[in-house]
Amino acid sequence: MNTPPPIIAGIDFSDSSPLVLRHAIHAASLLGTSVLAIHVFPSSGLAERRASGYRVADSSAIQAEGLKKLEALIGTEKHAVEIRPVVRIGRPVDTLNRVIEENQADLLLIAANDLTKKRLGSIASQCVRTAPCDVLVLRDWQGCNFSKILVCVDFSTSSGIALERAALLAQEHEAKLEIVHVMYPPEMDEWGMVLSHREESPLSYTEECNKETAERMKAFLLRHADSLAQVSYETLILESAHTATALTNHVLTNGADLVVLGTRGHSRLAGFFLGTNAERLLHDAPVSILAVRGQ
Repeated sequence: MNTPPPIIAGIDFSDSSPLVLRHAIHAASLLGTSVLAIHVFPSSGLAERRASGYRVADSSAIQAEGLKKLEALIGTEKHAVEIRPVVRIGRPVDTLNRVIEENQADLLLIAANDLTKKRLGSIASQCVRTAPCDVLVLRDWQGCNFSKILVCVDFSTSSGIALERAALLAQEHEAKLEIVHVMYPPEMDEWGMVLSHREESPLSYTEECNKETAERMKAFLLRHADSLAQVSYETLILESAHTATALTNHVLTNGADLVVLGTRGHSRLAGFFLGTNAERLLHDAPVSILAVRGQ
């Protein structure tokens, strides 16, 4: 039997690093795989050290220093999974992406580095945009377990993958699951972008749009019934011309501590690209985010 690829844990030695490592170990234990804990020392920092006469400015010495810190973070106690520490020098995002590809990894865990508890750090933001795998961005207040997970869907194949991931996480963490779809308000839709209205329909355009969206949600859930069978979940359809804003406002009031969404796919009913809204939500909602790559 082939061993699944390792979970990649991006370690920057911030206060959030122990949290990232704990979540990576938990994910790896569930999947029966290992953790690759990697620290990337910025190549720009190497030049700065040399220019300032810093005592450790040689690349091999920096890697040795980083490895020592990683080993201290991992600790000497026995973990449930194997943890392999790695230190590299380079551009952080490019190097992380290269390591992901080298190991054919499916998941990267990284800290949000949100000093304001809101704005996302630039490295985390770039990883969400460019990493060739799913990316779990953890806020520094996040505990080890999630209690309420919100998944954003637009009924596409990509959001179906996101729903499957969210359902699995909800089961593993014994968390509640909320499945949310945002549709463009029919009353604002002067050009029929949401739905082609049938003239013979006894329903108004708004009623027909709402009915169609509810039916599509029902059909979407039916396609994923097996994955949802062991999960406690609710559904919600929001109306907004600004998807990310609607999702952020809802997240702020519904108590979710993890939002799952796809980063590919779009829908006429939703009228938005999930990838764009993934990044907006990352910046605007102070919760952890799992950005799921579509196939």
